[in-house]
Order: sequence, then structure tokens, then C-alpha cells
Amino acid sequence: MRKTKRFTALMMAALVAFGLVGCGGSTASTQPAGGDSTAAAGSENSETGSSGGASAYVDADGKVVVNLQREDGIQSLNIWNYTSGPNYMFAEMVFDALYSSNHGGDCEPLICTGYDLSDDQKEVTLHIAEGVKFFDGSDCDADDVYTEMQYIAEHKDEMALFATNWKYLEKAEKMDDHTVKLYLSEPFFSLDISLAYTYIAKAEEIEQYGSSLFSSVDTLNGTGRWKLDEWVDGQYLKFSRNTDYWQGGDFSNIDTLYLWFISDPTAQNAAFINGDIDYINNVNVDLKSMLDPVADQCEITNSISEVMYYLQFKMDGKAPTTDQNLRYAIMHAIDRDAFCSLMGGGLVMNDFFTTHAEGHQDSLEALKYDPELAKEYLAKSSYNGEELVLLSRSDISYADSIMTAMADYLNQIGIKTRVDMVDTATMNTRRTDGDYDIFMVNLATWDGNALTQNLVPRVVQDMHSNGYKNDELNAKIMEAFGDMNKETRVKTLEEVDNILYDLQGPIVPLMQVMRSSCVRKGLTGFIENPLSGYIFTNVTVEEDYLK
Repeated sequence: MRKTKRFTALMMAALVAFGLVGCGGSTASTQPAGGDSTAAAGSENSETGSSGGASAYVDADGKVVVNLQREDGIQSLNIWNYTSGPNYMFAEMVFDALYSSNHGGDCEPLICTGYDLSDDQKEVTLHIAEGVKFFDGSDCDADDVYTEMQYIAEHKDEMALFATNWKYLEKAEKMDDHTVKLYLSEPFFSLDISLAYTYIAKAEEIEQYGSSLFSSVDTLNGTGRWKLDEWVDGQYLKFSRNTDYWQGGDFSNIDTLYLWFISDPTAQNAAFINGDIDYINNVNVDLKSMLDPVADQCEITNSISEVMYYLQFKMDGKAPTTDQNLRYAIMHAIDRDAFCSLMGGGLVMNDFFTTHAEGHQDSLEALKYDPELAKEYLAKSSYNGEELVLLSRSDISYADSIMTAMADYLNQIGIKTRVDMVDTATMNTRRTDGDYDIFMVNLATWDGNALTQNLVPRVVQDMHSNGYKNDELNAKIMEAFGDMNKETRVKTLEEVDNILYDLQGPIVPLMQVMRSSCVRKGLTGFIENPLSGYIFTNVTVEEDYLK
């Protein structure tokens, strides 16, 4: 009964906040407003003309306005220091990269029209497109590409995005106005992917400001399809279409696009019903029925994404979870099928790679939920009644419920636990300091490979300070990273997979998640992202819906 009352109270509060209770009509949000990120704001400038809340897409001034939603905001405007999806999404709106990617493994030329490799694959000759323009109207050519690549070579260890993507870049050389050569210390398989994460800035600005050129919205001089007009941290991004885009301004008919960071699932649905947003990144399974009144206005797409929830164990030789028997006890004690049910669907991961990642092996069997076997492993371990802190982020969907359930499972077999839910900043600090026993977060297998975003930074480089060292494992990971031959690279990754499977640590995937994106009818041009919904660079509104 308490749960029902709490849900009703939350829903009613959201409905009141969005004007769905106690009023006869609705308005579509076209202007950002104050308040926290769970409310998308009311409107002063446009009317839907419908009590059902259907978005009109056009404001009182005749501009086409679209409001999208994501749960999580961007960390900063510094496109060279990104490590997560929402930030890549922002970067791709404002800055074109050398290549473009759908983040599912498919890359194609963009600012760079192609490249040539030397016989030893250590020299890369980039061919730069003609006619590329920055927002200020100036040309983007080999000077800009050379300057940025040389800056990366000299500062890559200071920038999270490039520490892995350009690990082997030694220097750059300008050959002519449209040709740049890169010199590598070693070849690496993810060259196309690295090109797709290299968003080009202006040479003069790099030389004058370095990475501080991303300190303000006013100094973002990109080459992309959208200009960033405003960023309110934790609330929204406001974009305007770049009508002078170098490949033509007709990629969209939207004048103004908002991306709202609404984390509360009830508020997301209420905003959609009211016409204040036109897209929900991931509909909460328990609240899908809330959208029934507007079912004729939207399309909900369900899919298993390449996003996984995973555990990371502290394994520094001192923490209790250093003991392999204790880790096996933990993994047999938790019911991952129940976690999937809790989240409204999902896929229990049998090995250490998501289903479409290189190295994934269907033949490996996931450790099963078996409390009695878990107790046997616990009895063989050195665990001595210490309290294990289960750490996670409060903004991750279902994390609180999963960690509470996990604590209960572990308590049942005799492991003492405490759940600690924290904000993103605190989580980052705790992981950097190694201040945890076990943490759980989500992670996407970007671009179809587990090396760039997962294995190299989180295992080899130990970016989250788990303290585990395994020279054989690290050597195999880096062997795969430098192997340009897919067949032999996959074989090496399968060996890595087997080592991690036997260890059940330091990273242990739990399940891939079900994603349900909700799109208002009339919106087209989304690029499907197998990781987390859609890419928004080409989103547009069908003409019939503008009428």
C-alpha cells in the first residue's frame, strides 16, 4: 500500500506541475524555465490547440521547435575530455569529426574523406574535404586538422577522450592544404573509431586557448549541424539549426531544438502527455500505461541495447573482495533474472562482452543463481564478517532497487552489506580514490568493441583504482588493441574473455538492458543508436504535422 500511495503522490505532483490537473488545456514548451531538471517548464509563447496535449511543433513566431529528453546531462563543454554517451551526442551536434559513427561499429568519412596506410601501418595519410566551414564562416582545412592532431599528440595523456583513442599517436605533419600525415608508434585496430571521436576545432583558437576554448557557449566555433545557444547544467541544452552548414542546411526543418535532462520517469511521461517534450529516451516499464491516453500520438520502440550494468570489485590485496571465492559466492548469490524482471526486460550476460561485441562467446554459461552453492564458496573464502559497501549512482535507472535487492541476497547467505547511493560527482571521487568494495554502474559497448571504452581504460589503465594487476591479461588486451586483423584480434579477445570469466573480476557484467524509446509522431530523421536510443543530428518534422 505504501508503494501505491507514493507512486500516486509522485504522479499527481508531476501532473499538477505540468498543468495536467485543474486546467482545461495545455501548452508546448518552447522556452527554458527555471526549476530543477525533473520539470521541463511551461510555455508562454505557443499553444497546441488541443486539450490532449499534442505538440504543435510551431511556436507563435512561426518557428519549428522540438523538445527532446535524456536522463543524464553533459559533464562539460570540453569535447576533448569526454567519456560517456550524452557528451558524445552533444559533441556531434556542434562539431563534425574526421569520420562519423553510428556507435554500433559503422564509421564513414566526414571531414576526412579517406586515408592511406603505409606498409607497416604506422603512417596514416588523411585526405581533408574541401568546403568545410566553421560557424564564423572561415575554412576548416589541413591547418586545423594538423594543429589539433599535433596538440593531441603532445597532450593526449591529459585528455580522457584521447588517452585511449590516440594512445599511439606520436606526431602530425601538414603535407598540403588538404593532406595531413599522422605518425604512430604502433598500429591499432580502432583507427576509424578514433577518427570518429576526433571533433575538429579551429587552429588559431587551439593555439591561443588550448582546451580552455571550450569554457563558454560563446566560444564554441564548430563545423556541425547545430549551434549551441544555451546550456543550463542539469536542465537543458538549447540548439539552433546551422543554416550555413557546409553540407547544406536542409538536413532538418527545425529552427530550435531543446534537449531536456529530466531524470524522474513520472515527470518524463507527464511532460510528454502535456506536449512539453516530443521524445522520451527510455520509458520506465512500470509507467508505460501512463502514456495510454496519448498512444495514438507516439511510437514506442523496445529493444535490447548494447548497454550493460556491471559490478567492479576492489581487488588490491587488502579488500575482502580480493578473494576469488568471495566473488564467486557473490555472483552465485544474486538473481540476475530477477534484476531483468525488475527493469522490465533485459538479457542476463553469460560472458564479459555484450552480444554484438568482438570476443563474445555464446558457449560460455553465466554463473547461475544458487544460494546453496554461494554459501559453499563463502565458507571456502577468507571473509570474516566485514561489512561490504555496495556503491552506485542515484541517477542510474533502477540502481537503487537493484542494489537494495543485491544487499538482501548477500545478507541471506551471511555477507554483511550496506548500500550507498551517491551523486555522479561523489561516485567519480570515490572511484578515483579507490574508496569502495563493490560498485555498480552502466556502460555501453561503444562502436562494437569492448577495448576502447572498457578493457583498456578500466582493466589495463585501472581508471577506477580497483588495484588489480595481471600482466598476462593486460598484455593480451593490448595485443588485441594493436591487431589490425579481425580474425586474430577476435581470437585474442576470446582468450581475454576466458581469463575474466575465470576471475569473475575485476569487472563482472550483470545484464544488458531493455530500452523503450518514445517518439511523437511526425518526428523523423533519427539515426538509430544500438547503444542508447537515437542520434539527433538529422531530426526533422514531417510537413503534414506542421500544418
